[in-house]
Amino acid sequence: MFGLGFGEILLIAVVALVVLGPERLPKVARSAGLWVGRIQNFINNVKTELSEQTGVAEFRQARDSIEAAARSFELDVNNNVRSIRGEVDALKRQIATDEAAETETKINLSEPLHYSGTNLSDAPLVHRVSLHRQAIQRRRDMRPRHRITPKLRIRRHG
Repeated sequence: MFGLGFGEILLIAVVALVVLGPERLPKVARSAGLWVGRIQNFINNVKTELSEQTGVAEFRQARDSIEAAARSFELDVNNNVRSIRGEVDALKRQIATDEAAETETKINLSEPLHYSGTNLSDAPLVHRVSLHRQAIQRRRDMRPRHRITPKLRIRRHG
């Protein structure tokens, strides 16, 4: 601790025995031991407090870096939202101009429509399958093509 060797400690003990005497030496040694223990306890407390403070400083540093990353992420998200809103507004304007152009070129439905030079009633009808029938057909398509028959195993004794 202080760089004292065994010989130096022995010399101090002999001087203390001569100066204090054999009656008071055990009491003084006990109180000196208590004081040394208290000093060591104080030093250990200071060390733990310093390590906690450095841990708190590292925690603050980590918290600050996380907050900075969160702020930059928030700015990126806000910029992306602004650009998307601008695109949506542009699309709304485009749709509005398309609808305006469509209303100008409206088809007159009072006149009969012609299909290849003939009346619409002569045109072939488009066959549409109902959704229920489509679901049934999909289930049929998912079925196996042939039935799997279990193979019987014959046990032979013997």
